[in-house]
Amino acid sequence: MSYIVPFQSVALFENTFKRQINKDTGEVENRKFVFDKLFGEGEDKLPVEADKYRLIWMPGCPHSNKAVITLRLLGLDRVISIGECGVLRDPRGWVFSEDIGEVDPVLKIHYLDDAYLKGDPGFTGRSTVPAIVDIKSGAVVQNDPVNIPKYFVRDWKKYHKENAPDLYPENLRKEIDEWSDYINKEVNAYGCGFARNQALFDEAFASYFKSLDVLEDRLKDRRFVNGDYITLSDIHLFVALIRFHLNYHLVFGVNLKRLQDYPNLWAYTKDIYQTEGFYEYTKLEWIKKHYQLSPHMRAKLGNVNGLIGTGPDNRELLSPTGREKLSRDPDSKFVYEKGEGVSFSHQSEPDELDYLKYALLTPIEKAGEATHQNELERWAHQEEDAFKAIDERLKNSKYLLGGEITSADELLYKTLKRHDHIYYYLYKLNFAKSFDYPNIKRYLEDLKGNEKIEKSIDITREKEDAFLNLDEDRNPYHLVFRGPDL
Repeated sequence: MSYIVPFQSVALFENTFKRQINKDTGEVENRKFVFDKLFGEGEDKLPVEADKYRLIWMPGCPHSNKAVITLRLLGLDRVISIGECGVLRDPRGWVFSEDIGEVDPVLKIHYLDDAYLKGDPGFTGRSTVPAIVDIKSGAVVQNDPVNIPKYFVRDWKKYHKENAPDLYPENLRKEIDEWSDYINKEVNAYGCGFARNQALFDEAFASYFKSLDVLEDRLKDRRFVNGDYITLSDIHLFVALIRFHLNYHLVFGVNLKRLQDYPNLWAYTKDIYQTEGFYEYTKLEWIKKHYQLSPHMRAKLGNVNGLIGTGPDNRELLSPTGREKLSRDPDSKFVYEKGEGVSFSHQSEPDELDYLKYALLTPIEKAGEATHQNELERWAHQEEDAFKAIDERLKNSKYLLGGEITSADELLYKTLKRHDHIYYYLYKLNFAKSFDYPNIKRYLEDLKGNEKIEKSIDITREKEDAFLNLDEDRNPYHLVFRGPDL
């Protein structure tokens, strides 16, 4: 789908939001959500089942950004697949423009609107993201943008990954709800971006910067909105602030100050951005294109020639912030769940072998079978999680189960060798090599000195077999990669 389309008049904006524009006040009002059934048990609830649903998001949308970040942080991308719309709508709605043939590879649809119509054949509204789709029926079943992250936290606990972050601690829920509600209502530049007269613009302008002043003051002596750890409140706030930085200041006219003119908010945004889960799903260039090239916003904002702002310089987002000094637990951004979700004892060989199959071998196998980008990324993230978790455990343990080598160590050794020599290249799992993790590196060097372990795998032969057993399309010249030198 082309990102530069012929400029259309402001009638396009009016038509896009015609069912939300209040004829008396001229305001663009919040839309109603028709797919608001909750997850749980019973006929009136959506069953919580693995591999039943697909989360559809769009990188530009702040609400869908919240959903996919939460999904990733909790490890729910193992049991809920992810589909991604392109950042521009056409007159009928969101299109899977970045997939091969502009068709979602799982749902087999070109328009997200088709999934809405399967959910309700009489649907006449505007198809929105995020949307949770039942894969078997192809129908949208849930599209509440504000609360989907909370549903993932609250209702999907049995599928949370081992040591998942607790984003909604019991003792802070009232406070988190209050601040999340405040952020969604007040840190909302759309009042200016969608304003259709000066009075509405000025009112929204004053309200927006008043809310930023409140949060700038709150974050002067605490690392995150609710204290020492990231919670749902921070997910809501981060997606709003990064869009203020990239787009709202420029194209929505909320230009009293820039984000970097708020020392606490700016450092806070960088601190969050540098956090796994946030970083990989905050697609800066796609966010810029969404707001600045969407046909209805080009019409609203008079961007006749379809030009994109030349800034900001996003390299600064990766600079140190020093905000860890505000926390009583400076080395951690999360507090972790206890007794929830998937867990392993890590006390016996059978349990540890089960863990390695679950956490490492299955994701690798699934990645090797992946036929589309989001599926590859989904399983690569799972393998990366396992690498990090294993490295952390080996910080205080010589081997997986203590001071003695077990069959689990032999399996892990062979898997790590295969990752570095084969999977890294053939499966495109090139997020890291095993020796990039310091404790895993020490562990491998130690095991390499064990003759039985070292002779348990002939990696040169396995690598040649892996390359040469590929079909003609995958390896037309029958080449074998000779490296790496490990």
